[in-house]
Amino acid sequence: LQFAAFALFALNLMVALPLLAQGDPMCTGDMTTVASLKDCVQHAYAMGHIDNKGVAKSLLKKLDAAQAAVSRGQDDVAINNLDAFINAVEAQSGKHIAAEHAAHMIHHAEMVIDALSG
Repeated sequence: LQFAAFALFALNLMVALPLLAQGDPMCTGDMTTVASLKDCVQHAYAMGHIDNKGVAKSLLKKLDAAQAAVSRGQDDVAINNLDAFINAVEAQSGKHIAAEHAAHMIHHAEMVIDALSG
């Protein structure tokens, strides 16, 4: 039984180590929707790149407001919410948000704004 547990552990390491060596991908897939940006923030918090729950919740509230505006057909209001999101991320960059991830989230938000402006 101990050998089986060790073998399973070793197998898990063989699978996990290459993934860890690749680093933590920030976001993949469509980066032009508010929903994808929300997923990005949730992932950053889960991975510890946002180290404060209140900061993460505040960012997610801004994105919820942006999504609600999109759903109402008010893209200009959504863009204002995304601008507020960008300002909040900039304010927390290097503090409660890892700078590299802050830059990524800002770029992601700008892509959403471009899609809404289209």
